[in-house]
Amino acid sequence: MSPRARHICYFLDYGALSLYSLGCAFPYAAYSMPASWLHGRLHQFFVPAAALNSFLCTGLSCYSRFLELESPGLSKVLRTAAFAYPFLFDNLPLFYRLGLCWGRGHSCGQEVLSTSHGYHLFCALLTGFLFASHLPERLAPGRFDYIGHSHQLFHICAVLGTHFQLEAVLADMGSRRAWLATQEPALGLAGTVATLVLAVAGNLLMPNNSEAPSLTLPWRGQRPGPRAEEEPRVGPNQVGTHLSLEPTGAEERGHRRGGVSRGNGRV
Repeated sequence: MSPRARHICYFLDYGALSLYSLGCAFPYAAYSMPASWLHGRLHQFFVPAAALNSFLCTGLSCYSRFLELESPGLSKVLRTAAFAYPFLFDNLPLFYRLGLCWGRGHSCGQEVLSTSHGYHLFCALLTGFLFASHLPERLAPGRFDYIGHSHQLFHICAVLGTHFQLEAVLADMGSRRAWLATQEPALGLAGTVATLVLAVAGNLLMPNNSEAPSLTLPWRGQRPGPRAEEEPRVGPNQVGTHLSLEPTGAEERGHRRGGVSRGNGRV
C-alpha cells in the first residue's frame, strides 16, 4: 500500500470513530439524561455539541499524523485526546447519575444505572488503557506479534463495550420511556437524520482536505530528494551512466572557474 493510500485509510477510520461518538449522543440525549438536566441548556445543545465534537475529533486525529516523524510523543497525546474528549462528553449524563446514586442503590428512582452501564464504562476505560500503554507487548517484545497484542485486545474490549452500551441504552429506554414521554419531547427522526447527514458530510470533507498536505510530507520509508545546490547521489543502477568520460556538472564549473574554456581550448 502506498503512503498516500495508507494515510487516507487512517483518515477515514478516524472519521468513522468520530461519527460513532455522535451516534452515542443520540440515545443518551433521548433516554439517559438525568431528570434535573431535561429542561437545561446542556440537554438542548447536547447533540449539536456532540456533532461539533466529531469535527474536532476528526480534525485533531488527522492532524496528529502530520507530527508522527518530528514529534511522535505529541502525536500520540493529541490522538488519544481526540478520542478521549468525545467519550467523556457523551458520558457526562452517566457520570452524573453514577455520582448521584452512589451508595443509594435503587432508592434514587429514575436515575438508577443498570449493571450494563458499569460494564460499558469498564470496557471503555480498559480500551483507552490498552491504546495508550501498548501492553503486554512492551513487556515481552516479539512474543505478542500475532496473538495477544494490545491492538487485538483493544478491539475486543471495544466490541464488548459497544455490546454493553446497547444493552444499557435498551434498559434505560424500557425503564424510563413512560416517564420521559411526559417530559420534554425528543429531537425527533427528522432532526436526528439532518444532524447525522451534516456530520457525515463535514467529517468526509476533513480527510479530503487533509490529503493534500500528506502528499508533500516525508513519510516514514521515503527519502527526501537532493537539494538544489547538491549533486544527486549515484544509485546502484546508475553506475554505468556516471563512468562516462564526459565531465559532470560540478567538474565543468570547476574548469570554468580555473579559466578553461571547453569551447575553444584557450586558457
